[in-house]
Amino acid sequence: PPAIDIYQDRRKLLMPTSSQQGRVPGFSQQEYRERTARLRQQMAARGMDALLVMDENNMNYLTGYDGYSDYVPQLALVCQEDEDPWLILREIDTLCATPTSYLPQSRILSYPEKYIGSSQRTAWEPIGDLIRERTKSSRIGVELTAKTFGVKDHAALGNSLDSSKFIDADGMIAKLKKVKSPAELAYMEQAGKIVDRAMQVGRLEIASGARECDVGAAIVSALVKGTPEIPGGVCQFPYMPVGSPANAPHLSWSDASYKMGCQTNIEIGAFRHRYVCALSRTVFLGEPTARARHLHQAALDGFLAEVETIRPGVTCSEVSQAFQRAFKPYGVRKESRSGYSIGHGWVDSGISFQEDDHTVIEPNMTFHVLIGIFEKNDGYVFSETVRVTEKGAKSLSSMSRDLLVNC
Repeated sequence: PPAIDIYQDRRKLLMPTSSQQGRVPGFSQQEYRERTARLRQQMAARGMDALLVMDENNMNYLTGYDGYSDYVPQLALVCQEDEDPWLILREIDTLCATPTSYLPQSRILSYPEKYIGSSQRTAWEPIGDLIRERTKSSRIGVELTAKTFGVKDHAALGNSLDSSKFIDADGMIAKLKKVKSPAELAYMEQAGKIVDRAMQVGRLEIASGARECDVGAAIVSALVKGTPEIPGGVCQFPYMPVGSPANAPHLSWSDASYKMGCQTNIEIGAFRHRYVCALSRTVFLGEPTARARHLHQAALDGFLAEVETIRPGVTCSEVSQAFQRAFKPYGVRKESRSGYSIGHGWVDSGISFQEDDHTVIEPNMTFHVLIGIFEKNDGYVFSETVRVTEKGAKSLSSMSRDLLVNC
C-alpha cells in the first residue's frame, strides 16, 4: 500500500547510519550469504521452494536482525531463487533492522501498525500477501514450533497460503549451527572472558545477610558491562537457586537474605552478538557437608571424563558413556543429560550427550558440558563451555574447578 512506501521513504531520510549508531551486523555479508546458500541446499533436498523462518534467533543467524520483537508476528522469507532472504516485520521494527541487518532496505518489508493489538485483525493476513507476492509455489517450509506461531497463527496464515501443503522445517537451521566458523568462535571466546568475571563477581557478593537479589544484580551487571576490552551483550537472567540443598534447576533469586550453611547453584551465560559462553558453579556459604563434598567430587570426575573423551570422530553417546563410568561409582542419582551443543542463542542444534545420540563430533563444535544434579535430597551444578579442536576439547573458561567456599 502507498502508506507503507511513504513510510519507507521517510525512514531513508531520517534513519542515521549504522556507524552513527555504533551498530553494524555481527558478521560479514559473505558469511551471512554462505549460511543462506547452505540452507537453500537443504531446502532443495526437501523439495522446498520457500522457507518461513519464524524463530527470532534463526532470523538473526541468517540476516543479522537484532531486534527483540518476537512477541508479534515476524519472519525471514528464504526463496530458492534468491541469494538473500527477505525480512517481514511490523512497521516500527524495520527501524531495528536497518542498523543491524546486512540486508538492503529494499529487502526489509513491513505490515501496518494497525494489525498490532487488534482483536479484529491479524498480521498474518498482510504477511501472507507479502509472501505470495514473492513466491507462487505452495511448497513452503515453515518452522512450525516457533514462539510466534501458535495454533491460531497457523490457521490465520493458512487463510492466505495453502497450509495443507506446509513442510515441517523445524531443525533445518539448527543443522547449520553445529560447526562454528572462526568468527563465531571468536565471539564465544570473548564471552568466556566475560562469564568468568561475572561468576567471580557473583561469588564474592555471597555473604551472611546479603540479599539474594543483590547477588543476582551484581551478576547481571557484570554480564552486561563485560570487560574493559569487551562489551557485554543482552543476557539471560541467571539461574541461582539458594538453599540446603539448592536442587531446583531453573529458579532465580528470591526475596530472602543469605544465612550461613546454605549453597547457591549459579548457572550463567555471557553473550556476544547472541553467541553465548555458559558457566556453572556451586558456592557454599560456610563449611560444606560431607555429602556436598562427595557431590562435588562426583561432578568434577564426571566432567573431566567427558572433557578428556571429547574429540573429533567420537560420538556423543561415547562421551555420555565416559561420564557414566566416572560418575556412577559415587552412587549419586542423575537422570538428566550431561551436556549439549551451545552457541547461537544458547542451545543451538539439538545435539546432546546422551546414550542414544550417535552424532559424530567434529572440529569447531562447541558444547556446554553440564553436570547438573537436581534430585530430591541432592543439588549440585558444575559446567563449562568447550570448543572441539583437532586434538580434543578446549575449555573457554579459566574459572577455578576447586570447591567454592565463602566464610
